[in-house]
Amino acid sequence: MVVAYLDHAAATSVRPEVLEAVGPLLDTLAANPTATHAEGRAARHVLDDAREEVAELCGAIPGGVVFTGGGTEADNLAVTGVVRACGIEAPQVLVSAIEHKAVLEPAQHLARRGEAELALLGVNGEGLVDLHALAASLGPSTALVSVMTANNELGTIQPIVQIAAAIANRAPHAVLHTDAVQAAPWLDLCTAARGADLVTLSGHKLGGLKGVGALVLRRRVPLEPLIVGGAQELGLRSGTQDVLSAVSLAVALRCAVADRDHEVERVRALRRELWQRLEHDLGAQVHQTVPSAPSLPGHLHLSVLGVDAEELLVALDRAGVCASGGSSCASGALEANHVLEAIALPPSLRRGAVRLTLGRTTTQGEVEAGARAIVEVVRQLSTA
Repeated sequence: MVVAYLDHAAATSVRPEVLEAVGPLLDTLAANPTATHAEGRAARHVLDDAREEVAELCGAIPGGVVFTGGGTEADNLAVTGVVRACGIEAPQVLVSAIEHKAVLEPAQHLARRGEAELALLGVNGEGLVDLHALAASLGPSTALVSVMTANNELGTIQPIVQIAAAIANRAPHAVLHTDAVQAAPWLDLCTAARGADLVTLSGHKLGGLKGVGALVLRRRVPLEPLIVGGAQELGLRSGTQDVLSAVSLAVALRCAVADRDHEVERVRALRRELWQRLEHDLGAQVHQTVPSAPSLPGHLHLSVLGVDAEELLVALDRAGVCASGGSSCASGALEANHVLEAIALPPSLRRGAVRLTLGRTTTQGEVEAGARAIVEVVRQLSTA
């Protein structure tokens, strides 16, 4: 039995509003939205409405939303699509050292093939990009800069507006992409990610269905598609569109925007209580990884001294607490964590590092039960 689900950064439950919107469409939207008959046009109308709603909520150009099979595909389309369409031989790609692997790995793949020159942007001990290093790295060959709005592991919020200003000043031809998958439920992207040309979203982080994401275009940017064979999705993602999933993303985003102010304060207070309970009972054995950096309200990344993270997560699972050791897209085995290496977290803290993330459905009872279970498990492992 689950006593505390503290892994909302990996996936959160589907919103009831999404189920209400999608349910009736299961029977009524049978047609392909590219078909020219009445049923096809009806499906296309629903898809276009979802596209326009996402575009408006994210500050995109009209219709500037490419629905994808998830955030990973959207990130890949942004990185690879910009590089291959920019018209520069082996252009420079600047990526923060703590990006999600959905950004890092396509950039590394392009570099291995000689299609790009990859440079990693360093971060400080709390995961914030070094703006001076960024400005110094920008040049005529820079085609793409990719910095996530908020880190998926630490929760650290990046200064996207300042990053955009540096690019506009030193490399105005370059494209700024930001992975806003974690940020979208909590931040106003029109403000927090102002200046970004391309923005990545993911449905299941917002309370939409799994298997849908979007690449949001703030301006017309040359992009080469990854998937060809039909020219759907602005010619950037061929294949029959999943109208229901697109609707789920639009509805989830609309709901997140509507209740954001209340939820940010509520969840931040619950996170603060969770930390205070752990600190009170475990004392110096627990350390917050980024205690003072601007961060998402639901993220609590911490280290437990004297305990191995993998053993801790297994024991927490048995105790009914769902947590993670880092990105949910990593393999089952915990491996060297590039984010913790980039912030130079000491090995003693890295060994017992875990991510606890709260969300829209987190309750006071879950925080209390989760804290009790974590303390009990840590004490058992510490004396074993």
